[in-house]
Parts: sequence; C-alpha cells; structure tokens
Amino acid sequence: MITKERFMMGYTYKDYLKAIQKNLDKFEKVYEEVSVSDEDKKAIDQFGKKVYVIGIGEDWCPDVYTNLPVMARIAEMNSNIEFRVFMRDKNHDLMNRYLFRGQSASIPAFGFFDEHLKEFGRWLGGRPKYCWDLIDTEGREKAMPKVREFYATNKGQETAREFREILYSSVTD
Repeated sequence: MITKERFMMGYTYKDYLKAIQKNLDKFEKVYEEVSVSDEDKKAIDQFGKKVYVIGIGEDWCPDVYTNLPVMARIAEMNSNIEFRVFMRDKNHDLMNRYLFRGQSASIPAFGFFDEHLKEFGRWLGGRPKYCWDLIDTEGREKAMPKVREFYATNKGQETAREFREILYSSVTD
C-alpha cells in the first residue's frame, strides 16, 4: 500500500502549509499552542525506532487544523519519526483504506508504518476517542460544544497521548 516512493510523494508539514489555500492562520496557531505532557515528551524523545507516519487531510476541516499540527509537533520532537501529509481529495486510494467505522472519510486520518513500511497502527475518525465517546453517548448536537471546549483547553495533549500509544505499540508487536 505504501512504498517508500509513495510516502515521499506526500508533503512535509512545512510544504503542506505552503500548499494549502485556507486556514493557514489556524494551522499555525494550533501548532504553536500544542501542549505535550512531560510524560509524553519523555516517551517520544526516547522512542528509538524508525517509523513513517502518513496524515490525510484537507485545509478546510476544523479537525484537521486541530489535530494534524499535533502529529507535526511530535515528528519534530524525534528524528526517527518521518511524517508526510496527503490531501484527501487527491488521494482517494489512501483515504479508502482509512475509513472511520468502515464508511466515513473522516479526516485527519493517520497510518503508522515501521522501518519496512509495514503498517502497525491507525488513528481514524479525525478526533480523539474522548470526543467520539461524547458524540456517541450524547449525540452530535449536544456534544459539539463540549468537544470545542475540550479542544480549547486540552491543546492537543490527548491526541499526543493517543499517538504515543500507537508509536509504542510497534515496540511490543
């Protein structure tokens, strides 16, 4: 599915920001405000395996400009983590492999690959599990103000924790 050549066709995060048409200010603001816990910083800093991460997104999506910068920050923290971004609407073949709950092209979506480009993890649905739990139990309309508040106060910590867990799942496999 992902070869080294295909991976390299994705944008670096900096190049992605140059290519987008909308919400550059929001991507930059979230990136600057990303807060990674001390525990996650230490674990990410000590992560010793080479991994490749693809992110799939579009610049118009609030979940993308809220969560894609978190992965960019993590990749910046450890040179073993190589990150590329693919635009969903130009890479349907990739997006079709990362459908949320098997049906929704929710973004951002992430695929995690080892040094041999064997996939070992996915992050789907565009939001942390906490947000989906709220939506699933309370309904979208009632949950969305709480989701927005969560994003405003959490500053990417939960997303970073979930990404760290996926990264470390490659160590135990």
